[in-house]
Amino acid sequence: MTQNPYADEAQQRWPDNFAESQQRMAKLTLQEQRAIFAQHGEIAVALTALMAAGVPPTDEAVQEQIGNHYRWICNFWTPDLAAYVALGQMYVDDERFAATYNAFGDGLAEFIRRGILHYAASNLA
Repeated sequence: MTQNPYADEAQQRWPDNFAESQQRMAKLTLQEQRAIFAQHGEIAVALTALMAAGVPPTDEAVQEQIGNHYRWICNFWTPDLAAYVALGQMYVDDERFAATYNAFGDGLAEFIRRGILHYAASNLA
């Protein structure tokens, strides 16, 4: 895979999670890695469609996609409730994450954050 431009920052900020992610990815073929990264776009597109349709983040259809997102994240590391909520907050607070998600649809980063809050409280408590 292409070198992640944020790898050094991630290694410094979250050394244990970064190491776990690197180990997990190293066990996969390039094709498997590409498939995992393609899933991210599929989840974002599905969430964007739900958001555009006015479906609330607590709705079952949104929560199903947030569950897909959580399982996608678990390809790299397995966040507990607090870590997953913090990740959702980072999607809004960090302009790089916000830009990535909001490129799919304006406000998607916040929509995902709200969906994560509900998902985490319901499934990771």
